[in-house]
Amino acid sequence: FTITDDSKDDYQYEEVPADDEFSLQEDDEDLSKALQTIQEQTEDARILALQSVLSSEKSVSEIPEAMDDFFCNFLVRLGMSRTLDCFQTEWYELIERGVFTAKDVGLVPTVYTRNQQLEAENMRLKKDLEDYKLAANKAKEAFLKMQKECDFHRMHHKRVVQEKNRLICDIKRLKAHYASYEPVLKQLTEKYQTMLRQKMLTSLERDRAVGQVTGLQATLQNLESG
Repeated sequence: FTITDDSKDDYQYEEVPADDEFSLQEDDEDLSKALQTIQEQTEDARILALQSVLSSEKSVSEIPEAMDDFFCNFLVRLGMSRTLDCFQTEWYELIERGVFTAKDVGLVPTVYTRNQQLEAENMRLKKDLEDYKLAANKAKEAFLKMQKECDFHRMHHKRVVQEKNRLICDIKRLKAHYASYEPVLKQLTEKYQTMLRQKMLTSLERDRAVGQVTGLQATLQNLESG
């Protein structure tokens, strides 16, 4: 815009030059904001679609089941495939002939569907109960086995302790018995030392006597020769 000369303030206005780079930066910022806004809108739309799908699934699960679907599911669950084929053949044949329509039959009351769900849950709980009983029986068997092993080791420990006490008593008795022999052994040792000394003295006396006899024999020989 232009500033007229008849402005009443004393401020000196200057013309601001157009900056191309600044304008480009502003355009870039506007573009990035626009892209971010589009991404946020897309994310919000995806979340709303997911919520609508979940709500629709919930509403569909709450819708009562059709009579023919109920019978078909019942026969499939029991594994009656031939009966299922006959039922479907006759059912669609009657519908084609116009005897009745699917709308005339109506829907299965909710209580039957609920009873079927409760029956399935009851069967599942029974199966879980059987599994738990089997696991409990296995745990009981393992516990009894461990208890038997514990009793065996306890008896073995008691036997080892009894044998250890018996050996300790035997060792004490043997020590007392050997202690009674100690004075006798001391006396025998003294006697042995005395006899050994006497033997040494006897050997010395014998050696001296042998030397004397040898000297006498030599003297006698000299005398005879002289």
